[in-house]
Amino acid sequence: MFEQFSLRLYEKAAAEDYQFAHNNLWVMQKVEMSTLVFIQLFDAEKISFPSLVLEEKERRTQMAPMLNQFSQVVVVHVMAGGNPPEFTGVEEYMGQPVYSIFWHVNMQTGEITVPQGQPKKFFNIRTMIESAFQAAQEGTEHTSFEEVTSRTEAQRPRAKYRHPIIAYGLIFVNLMILLLMYMDGYQVGNVTVPVQYGAILAEFVVHGGEWWRLVAAMFIHFGFSHFFANAFGILIFGTRLERYFGRRMFFIVYIFSGLAGSVVSLFNLYFFQPFAVSAGASGAVYGIVGAMFAYTRVTKRSIEFITWYVMLIYIGLGMAMGFATPGIDNFAHIGGLLMGVLIGGIYAKFKK
Repeated sequence: MFEQFSLRLYEKAAAEDYQFAHNNLWVMQKVEMSTLVFIQLFDAEKISFPSLVLEEKERRTQMAPMLNQFSQVVVVHVMAGGNPPEFTGVEEYMGQPVYSIFWHVNMQTGEITVPQGQPKKFFNIRTMIESAFQAAQEGTEHTSFEEVTSRTEAQRPRAKYRHPIIAYGLIFVNLMILLLMYMDGYQVGNVTVPVQYGAILAEFVVHGGEWWRLVAAMFIHFGFSHFFANAFGILIFGTRLERYFGRRMFFIVYIFSGLAGSVVSLFNLYFFQPFAVSAGASGAVYGIVGAMFAYTRVTKRSIEFITWYVMLIYIGLGMAMGFATPGIDNFAHIGGLLMGVLIGGIYAKFKK
């Protein structure tokens, strides 16, 4: 029963993006928000609880350096067996940066016993344990370690390309256009040259029929600070999106999100700011961010430790800064973000 329960637990955990730690089936790890979480499974019949607590206290000093990367490191010890042990020497949970949780699972009843002062729930681990116990009881098929690992690893997102040449190429094209603008006499604050190169001016687009500006504008920037802000987004998120979504899908996200940002921006300019000018790749960048958010949220899997929660924080901070800073085209951001979420969500549904 213990072996089948452990295998079922790993299957449940793998579906939530937990991974092997040190190639050991009984130790699984995942970054939840900014917390590094370990799940360690033990056969309660083969281990002494006092010795486990002692070993864990010694191990916690080794985990302290991990706090340089994470806000908290938590190990959830799951002991599976008969009757629960006497929980002695267990530390009460008070939000410590490095902490150990001890739970006992009765292999006959599925009851989970928690020491006094320790959390009865931690993220969704308790739900996974209950589901794994039920699956182990109902299942008649014998599943091996190799079958579980091969099946779960095959479902994880894998990079399709090592070199994101489309993302690098887009950064290069944006830079070259900006340099050409400076060679033609561009100065920050003067919109004459950007308009000549294709920046969006509502009058030219709607009444002049220059709809090509909706595409051209996503390759034009108002100076190097504007360029570097968007190039950073492409470098951090766009390169990852291209490696995992593929070059064609990344290009679709970039172009369609940038176009959606331009359309929403044009709506704002035409009705509310008819004399303002809009340009930049920020709509496309927010589309990349939106696609990564939707994919990681729907699949419950991270991309190189970037989770949906990280993406949500980035979106929230970016939007807040946009609305707090004068001259930022938040309409382009919103349009690109929504298009990216739509494409990323559809892609995730087909990949599940």
